[in-house]
Amino acid sequence: MNQSKSLYKNTNILITGGLGFIGSNLAIKLVELGANVLIVDSLHPACGGNIFNIQIIKDKTTVKISEIQNPNLLPEFVKNKDYIFNLVGQVSHIDSLKNPLVDLEINCQSHLTLLEACKK
Repeated sequence: MNQSKSLYKNTNILITGGLGFIGSNLAIKLVELGANVLIVDSLHPACGGNIFNIQIIKDKTTVKISEIQNPNLLPEFVKNKDYIFNLVGQVSHIDSLKNPLVDLEINCQSHLTLLEACKK
């Protein structure tokens, strides 16, 4: 555990999908370890994010409500980050059947857009 404390202390971290269950718990732990955390989440109703999930660290982190599919915003989000945890995902099976193109955009295109922003 001591190695984890020193690994993340004073690092700049981006968590996409950071208001969901896994992302919010990761954000809380990283803030406890001394990291500077930026959370990007769309708060799409079918994706499970909720600002309440980070209530205990709300004053110690930055939250941007945004889709990561937007290639114009992503470069600013990834800029100067030491670590990126990409947890974006549309998790509704029903929604994926009703609108598979939106599902593809959220679950595939957004990840590719993030990788392209990292590359640049």
